[in-house]
Amino acid sequence: MASKRSMTLLLSLVLMIGMVLSGCSGNNAGNSAGTTDSTAKPGNEAPAATEKGEATKAPDAPAGLEPVELSLYLPGGPDKDVAAVEQEINAYLKDKINATIKINQLSWDKPADKVNLMIQSGEVFDMVFTWNFMTNAAKGAYLPLEELIDTHAKETKAQIHPAYLQAATVNGHLYAIPTEKELGQSVGFAFDKAIVDKYGFDINSIKRLEDIEPMLKTIKEKEPAISPLFMNHTDSLSWFTAYPNSEDIDGSGDIPTLLDYDTMKIFNEYDTPAMTERLKLIRKWYEAGYINKNGATDKTELKDAVKSGKAWFTYGNMNPTSTNDWTRLAEKPMVIKTLLPVQVGTKSLQGSMLAISRTSKNPERAMMFINLIHTDPVLYNLLTFGTEGKHYNKVDDKTVEFIPDSGYNSVSSWMIGNVLLNYLNKDEDPKRVQLYTDWNAAAETSPVIGFVFDSTKVQSQIGALINITKQYKNTLFSGEKDPEPILKEMNGKLKAAGIDAVINELQTQMDAFLAAK
Repeated sequence: MASKRSMTLLLSLVLMIGMVLSGCSGNNAGNSAGTTDSTAKPGNEAPAATEKGEATKAPDAPAGLEPVELSLYLPGGPDKDVAAVEQEINAYLKDKINATIKINQLSWDKPADKVNLMIQSGEVFDMVFTWNFMTNAAKGAYLPLEELIDTHAKETKAQIHPAYLQAATVNGHLYAIPTEKELGQSVGFAFDKAIVDKYGFDINSIKRLEDIEPMLKTIKEKEPAISPLFMNHTDSLSWFTAYPNSEDIDGSGDIPTLLDYDTMKIFNEYDTPAMTERLKLIRKWYEAGYINKNGATDKTELKDAVKSGKAWFTYGNMNPTSTNDWTRLAEKPMVIKTLLPVQVGTKSLQGSMLAISRTSKNPERAMMFINLIHTDPVLYNLLTFGTEGKHYNKVDDKTVEFIPDSGYNSVSSWMIGNVLLNYLNKDEDPKRVQLYTDWNAAAETSPVIGFVFDSTKVQSQIGALINITKQYKNTLFSGEKDPEPILKEMNGKLKAAGIDAVINELQTQMDAFLAAK
């Protein structure tokens, strides 16, 4: 893999790592990942919290602003104490930007579909986590932000690395503001530490997905109340690619097009021997009783399944602080094992971003709010931690302890803003800055970083392909049925719906991108 990385890209990564964390001091978890890191330039450092927990001087809000309410749509929850946290946030925001915020939590029960319905119906709202970023940006669902960021978020623009803004740019327009956190992504597991210790599992020996099979067998035989491999209708082993030497570059996550690094050719991953073998393995595990019978339809979130003892591990994108993040979400000690190398690519940079809806009535104020969550630690900790004494207690000026079942723990910092503004969890590694530095140093840079697919010419085909993939994906990855006839049927429908046209358009743009390098 390393041989495919150009010297220019490696130097760029080194520069990003050298700049990383220079301006701040953060948290969180979930399956959506993403990222950026705080890369403040000298003289543009994000404000740090004082001993009293107050922000240092933040950008002044323009005078004469009329009061407005802003809506924010994020994954997670629903948390019962959202309204109480909103009240605290709104009291703080009044003197900053004279705005109030309405936090709308969308459970992990297909949140992207809910947002797509909002977009299609023309619903008025302000800010949204960017599910299906490329598709929605191409449709015009988001406002262009280049003028707004220059006018109302200069501080954020100054501290965020330009590579992240480039990844959020489509057809020359900036359509989202990325979260400032780790540079790259890696897929892996978060295991219940008590179970790992009880059976002496060597999680560091896991190199491939197949390596967890002996552990699944042990849990099946000795822990009848636990699902050895818990799945639900939104989380499955589709997280783990059958082609590690490739990249998903269409931007949707639901179109089966991968770029093979060896040939620089794009292909349909569902029409390959490796995918067939992967799905046969999952089918074997299902028949052995390792996978829950209703995995294709179960609506229990992974964190809740582990919390209740229904499952013993979660899986998905991991970051440098995932041990702390999943310990918080599952409310029990967790240990992390990443399976794939950390990779910095355009999609990883797009993984956690906030966009402003084209229907927003107050885009200027929304951008002011986004600027604050990138630069103001008081606001950021209110949003991601809740209220002191109710949702967490202070251990010292920089460290907190979460209160179990407090009613507010799902607004995770990996989703938005600048994660390094967060307090430390008392169970978190105090060397968080070093964790981020080491994570970034180990990252591999995509050979096609900066490539952004313009899907304008194939929008109709993409919509149809997404629907077909969603129709079959859960069944295939749950192991409930023999995959071979399902794959044959699925690939026939994909071909009829125009997957070849999408692959050809992707290849044409990729070839032009590579030729211009």
